[in-house]
Amino acid sequence: MRKSIFLLFLAFLGFVGWAAQASAQSGEVAIGRSTVEPAVNDADGSEVFLLTPDKVPFPSNANAMHATAPMFIPMYPDFSSINPATLNCQPHNCDHLNVLPFAAAGYTNGGAACTSYGLPANKCSLVIGHDHLVGIAPTGDFNVAWHVTLVVFTPKGIADNKANSRVLTLADIATLTANGEAFLADTPITFNCSRVASAVYYKGTPLSF
Repeated sequence: MRKSIFLLFLAFLGFVGWAAQASAQSGEVAIGRSTVEPAVNDADGSEVFLLTPDKVPFPSNANAMHATAPMFIPMYPDFSSINPATLNCQPHNCDHLNVLPFAAAGYTNGGAACTSYGLPANKCSLVIGHDHLVGIAPTGDFNVAWHVTLVVFTPKGIADNKANSRVLTLADIATLTANGEAFLADTPITFNCSRVASAVYYKGTPLSF
């Protein structure tokens, strides 16, 4: 009897693990005159969804000092062992940051392919995808306008296999940067999006690029 209960418990744990993995969504979807994409609550690593209207001003007109919140975007190199289907965005299913927009030590250099993204040859690095880490109220710094900062792995971080695990919280970022395994790269990008329910994402039409 105890053995049966134990085996049932193991089966339940396996189902929970599968369900958690299956719940990860990747890529933008179109719904109405907006797009929706998955993101990560940077306090606890849980999945959330963000909606951006098609005609929203870009860059955002928000006051940079008082009306923006940070969005951290870990950029995973193309040789990372992470299952790309678990990442918020991959190069073929999102219309942004399909490469790291500069040559980074330890990453595969994009070479002539950089010109496809409007960058000079050899001035980009190849990635398998990225995540969007945002603060969600009441535990995080939330706003409608988001200022983008990239999280880039260093050669030390790559050698330590840190690029083979998803970065899901602010605590993860702090540890990586403190250990010299990643650095933060500021960008001029600030854009508007708002949190929506998962049901909105599931009703959308998947996009490809």
